[in-house]
Amino acid sequence: MKTAPVEVLIFGAHPDDVEWAAGGIAIRLSDEKVPFGIVDMTNGEMGSRGTVEQRKSEAKRAADYLGISVRENLNLPDCGLMDSPENRRLVASAIRRHRPRVVLAPLWEDRHPDHAAAGAIVHKSRLYCSLTNLHDPNPPHRPAAFLFYPIHNFHQPTFVIDTSGVYERKLELMQVYGSQFHEAVGDFLFRLESRDRYYGSLIGVHHGEALVADQPIPVQELRGLLSLLT
Repeated sequence: MKTAPVEVLIFGAHPDDVEWAAGGIAIRLSDEKVPFGIVDMTNGEMGSRGTVEQRKSEAKRAADYLGISVRENLNLPDCGLMDSPENRRLVASAIRRHRPRVVLAPLWEDRHPDHAAAGAIVHKSRLYCSLTNLHDPNPPHRPAAFLFYPIHNFHQPTFVIDTSGVYERKLELMQVYGSQFHEAVGDFLFRLESRDRYYGSLIGVHHGEALVADQPIPVQELRGLLSLLT
């Protein structure tokens, strides 16, 4: 199935991972009319709260909130997500189909095995994205950058995106996932704000979300570098 290319494709291990760790980035992309999509790797079926049907409904409502038409699920096993050649091919196929310039995914260092595995799969899918003999229906595609967002583990960022102006809307977005957060909302808000305030403090703003590059990012013109220094 042919789809319109997106500028940014964001992977998450479970429905709500993207919103939890990169929800401010997603809202800013939406506000700035940057075409983007989300790929959830599992349905979160092993979670202690909520059913698969609830989580699918919540993911759909979150996509509606963000105004995106591209949100899909790879239907890999929750609590059994593993880095393997087969899963790298599956992720690469999604990247080749949607043809983003930038790919975002969880950082491969995380206390949750699924988050770590999701990051490792995306990290190692890079080769598969450009193979001409992959026998994939989508042609090879090489994104300009792969960037990784920390979830539980703090990590020295390459970039910090200022999300101060959209933080309250990020909280609204997270409330869509009522099955996951309504019982522990106090602790959830404390952990969420503590992390986002920490990353924001690194660049002198109230809230921020971190991105980590796995290799140097080329800058062809100095104007490109200067555009990053707002």
